[in-house]
Amino acid sequence: MKKARLVIAVGTSVSLALVMLMIRPSGASGQTGAGTLTGTVRDAEQKVVPAAAVTITNSETNISHKVQTSDVGNYYFGALPRGPYTLVVEKEGFKKWEAKFVLRVGENATVDPTLEVGTIRTVVEVTGAAPLITTASMEVSSVKDYERIRQLPLNGRSIGNLFPLTPGVEGGAGGARVNGMKVGSLEITLDGLSIVDRFGGGISRVSPGLDTVQEFRIETVGSDARYSRPANVTVATRSGTNEFHGSVFETHRNNSGGLRVRRRDDLGERDPVTGKLKFTPDQLIRNEYGGSAGGPFYIPGVYDGRNKTFWFTAFEGSRNLARSLNTDDENGQRVPTQAMWNGDFSNAMDTEGNQVLIYDPWTTCGTAGNPACALDPITGDPIITRQPFLNNQIPPDRISDTAKALAAVTARPNLSLNPYLGSNYRKFYPDKAKLWNLTIKGDHNFSDKDRLSVRWTRSTSNAAVEGGVYGNPVNTAAGVGTSRNDAIVHNVAANYNRTISPNVVNELLVGVHRSFKSSGTLADFTDWPAKLGLPNPFGVSGWPTFCAYNLGYYYGFCWDSDNRKDEALTGEVLDDNVSWVKGKHTIKFGGRLRLEQNNVRELQQAQGSHTFDGSWTAQVDPEDIYSALPLTGDGLADLLLGLPSYLSNQYNRGFFYFRQKEMGLYINDSWKVSPRLTLTLGLRWDNWTPYTEKFNRLTTADLNTLLDRFEVITPGDVPMEDLPGVPPTVLSSWTGRGLTWTTANSVGYPSNLF
Repeated sequence: MKKARLVIAVGTSVSLALVMLMIRPSGASGQTGAGTLTGTVRDAEQKVVPAAAVTITNSETNISHKVQTSDVGNYYFGALPRGPYTLVVEKEGFKKWEAKFVLRVGENATVDPTLEVGTIRTVVEVTGAAPLITTASMEVSSVKDYERIRQLPLNGRSIGNLFPLTPGVEGGAGGARVNGMKVGSLEITLDGLSIVDRFGGGISRVSPGLDTVQEFRIETVGSDARYSRPANVTVATRSGTNEFHGSVFETHRNNSGGLRVRRRDDLGERDPVTGKLKFTPDQLIRNEYGGSAGGPFYIPGVYDGRNKTFWFTAFEGSRNLARSLNTDDENGQRVPTQAMWNGDFSNAMDTEGNQVLIYDPWTTCGTAGNPACALDPITGDPIITRQPFLNNQIPPDRISDTAKALAAVTARPNLSLNPYLGSNYRKFYPDKAKLWNLTIKGDHNFSDKDRLSVRWTRSTSNAAVEGGVYGNPVNTAAGVGTSRNDAIVHNVAANYNRTISPNVVNELLVGVHRSFKSSGTLADFTDWPAKLGLPNPFGVSGWPTFCAYNLGYYYGFCWDSDNRKDEALTGEVLDDNVSWVKGKHTIKFGGRLRLEQNNVRELQQAQGSHTFDGSWTAQVDPEDIYSALPLTGDGLADLLLGLPSYLSNQYNRGFFYFRQKEMGLYINDSWKVSPRLTLTLGLRWDNWTPYTEKFNRLTTADLNTLLDRFEVITPGDVPMEDLPGVPPTVLSSWTGRGLTWTTANSVGYPSNLF
């Protein structure tokens, strides 16, 4: 996918006039959050002042940079970290000019000093030097600083939930949209490295720690050619300063008892004395805690890093403990009674209360060891019949090992209602979630020309509901009926800035973002098909889904589970950006190389999806031997006998290793035509390669022969038989169904099929 974009803009000191010509939107280009400062030095008669000494000093780190104004009076400072600054301009024959201002994240500030004739020993101090409205660029943006981030009300500690405070932005961290555009069109970077979830389009699975964020900037309209998304969020992390600083916090919430209870639920139990329902309070216990600290790197007698080397670290975590009430049925769930597990179905009935009889499938007439069937007096055909179990009870020695293993992990009822007539189990299950973030950052200034910043962030999230989610309740160790979501994110960014000359600055970013997410149930890591004695031809772990219900009327028992899904998304980034000031032109150019590796595993009922429908224990209809008589047969009785009506294990390869490269180049020229007119011109080119799969497991159908036959095409000259993970039995099955396959090279398709 190759894309280009041309951006033209005009800015004046009165307003921002925006003119944009876009040739197809393009991909992502992260920015580090560093700002720039530019301006023109003039005298009282508004004549430019060349060769003036301009010094900018960060008030927190005492790090200075010096340049001289050009022959047209312009100066430029690039790759400046956000923070408070002092700007000083000196020229023999003029009074010393000094101003203090705060540079925001990603801000392109303009300060135009005016020098007065006099001695350099006289200082002219100016306040509020940086304009509130950026007049030299065309973007529409909003910045939230550290104080605003801390003070704004926030449910939870996700920075993405503050994005909608910017006009034009809707939705939170999971999928913010800008000006009505689709989710995913908003780029989000942390110190220049993208933290967008490539599958969901929102912020990464675990957001950066709130205490690590110094500022964030949202550009909703008019980003220049450095950016290739139509809207961008730039998040900058905090850094150490010359002053040691630190903080700790802890927030505790508990509404599980007393006056704080906001809701109570009943478990269907009654007080033995009063006969009134017992109510149990819902539970929500939340702890949020953490701390941060930073300062100069200082070892007494060994190293003094003030004005040079700084460190910052932050940790925050949260623990949520709640309870979820099982609500599969209107008032809970249905579970077999102990008598039913023992084979006693004397309480089996339909929803109207009619008795349901179960029959012994091994007594079917005409089978080996059983008497011959009676003949129809008219047709002479045999009348197929079965004999009922005595007293509607299955003998204990006929109960299968599968049923015994299942009974051992299934809860017993805690309500007295017949499970054929309604729910007989109601319970609260633990609903747990924990999260923690760790950030370590170091900044080192080798000289006034070289600065290195390195940050590592590790975030983890674990959430689980330990029952009542799918199917019948079991003990937590079994894992069926549970849910889980686990994620771990690593984000490493190294920024190296080099002032090559007073007019040329280079910014280099090298980074890796690794996001791993696994979801499913707590049963995913156990070979439950083997424990239950059920088929597992593909050798996967996890709980096999199966239900026991009855033909002709709806009720039954299910042991259900969710599909397992793993996503390991990795982005490796190399960005380089150069700023060059030439006369009235500020030219920026650079490029990006991003290697994307997305490894995905998704299993859809590969561990099994089975059915016990009651047909084995039903009486055969004499008029139709493939049908059962009403009020006969029970799915759970079939399960106890170990006789399924349907067995299924779905084949899916499960693993895919997607690969893609992203390359981009841009050039941007900000031309200050006059003090009141700035013209910005930009051109950007991007090339996203088609997705490939590491082991050639991306295939397609031959569209040229689709009307005649279904033929699958594999990439290049790799035959289907050489693809890893495709069992020969599956290939034989496909062949038996008429499926054919060939290679891309054989039929003239592109080698990578795209």
